[in-house]
Amino acid sequence: MSKILIIRHLPQNLSFQDKQQLLKHFGADKVWETNKKRNYIFASFSTLEKAKSSLQRLHQLEIAKRRLVVEYSFERQPSSEKDQEQVKETSSTTNKVKDFLQILNAWNPSVNFYQPPLPYLKYKYPNIDTKIAVNIIYSLFHHEPFYIQTLHLMNKMSLKEPFSENIEASIFFKDTFRPMFIDEIAVPPPVVSSDIESEIESCDESVKQKTIVKIKKRKHTLPVTRKRPAAILATANIPAAKKVHLNQEVFDITPVAEPKKISLVVHQNALVKPCEEPEIIGELGKFAKEEKPVEHNIETIEPDKPTISKRELLQNRISHSDMKILPVFRHYHPGQPSLRLYIKNLAKSVTEQDVKRIFKRYIEHLPEEEQNGFDVRVMQEGRMKGQAFVTFPTLKLAENALNESNGYLLKDKPMVVQFARAANKKSVD
Repeated sequence: MSKILIIRHLPQNLSFQDKQQLLKHFGADKVWETNKKRNYIFASFSTLEKAKSSLQRLHQLEIAKRRLVVEYSFERQPSSEKDQEQVKETSSTTNKVKDFLQILNAWNPSVNFYQPPLPYLKYKYPNIDTKIAVNIIYSLFHHEPFYIQTLHLMNKMSLKEPFSENIEASIFFKDTFRPMFIDEIAVPPPVVSSDIESEIESCDESVKQKTIVKIKKRKHTLPVTRKRPAAILATANIPAAKKVHLNQEVFDITPVAEPKKISLVVHQNALVKPCEEPEIIGELGKFAKEEKPVEHNIETIEPDKPTISKRELLQNRISHSDMKILPVFRHYHPGQPSLRLYIKNLAKSVTEQDVKRIFKRYIEHLPEEEQNGFDVRVMQEGRMKGQAFVTFPTLKLAENALNESNGYLLKDKPMVVQFARAANKKSVD
């Protein structure tokens, strides 16, 4: 059996193009004639099965009142000039690929030593760190062939395709590369939720669910009997008037003796001369009063602590993934932007100096006239204990302070920073 068939008894009025089109319709790859151009033609097929099926279909087929005769042939397929050119092109490309692989795997091509390295040798690369990862990402963005080869390698290693969003990968990227971009990146505002939390509620107080008791209405109401005004006056208890007993009726009256008048004659010079009294040095049984020294209360003014740096502020903040877990940030909402910030979840030992140290860094670059609008109040007594209010001169400073300080660990407790509700320029002034 052969892949080449010989077809005889084709109609003579058919051209070579018609014969070629007919045989290719039945699956022939190549059709040719001999130089003598007799009444037969050759057709080659890609496989033996295709040649066999075409023989069964074409043999004894009637075309233009002539029956075809189809047989297997051992004629060699002629090599055309095009085929020879294709062979030359393929040979040249294979030679170029071989040369490229030889240079790629060469031990030292600079000295014409193209022997490939030993198979048991292994490369020893340093462990991956943030700098190496950043350089690889840079190469991926600037070299498209490298990106394509990386995808091919991931496909060969059966790794997960990187085209869909991966939350774990984004969280890992933020936590790993955070130290490299602390001075540059701006912290995005937290996720806004629909619930609004009260400013007076503190995180230390447990949330009590108030159960609303439904009042059941009485089905049958009894008639209400009302008393008439006359009946009310008749049945009213009028208090009896108490009899006032005079002292004259109980006790005997004794006559009051008038005091005798004593006349004193005073000389006129007695009023002018002062009374000379002897100097008393000491008295028996009496102690002189000790003069207590006047104590001057000197107020000791503690020096202001240096303001916190941006690096320290961002390093001690909790991550956004931790905010989703903590119950303090469960229904967090920053509120409508205003000049005043409301801070809660503060430790009991937090003072006004601690809060000033965090937020004073935002107004240090301002002139003294504009710094007058900055104010810090820490509530340390009563129901508002553990909460604070900070006022800024401009709205932009307040927004920047909220974005960077929300979640800062102050004395092992994360601060919850929001915009205060009723804080506008009129109320602040």
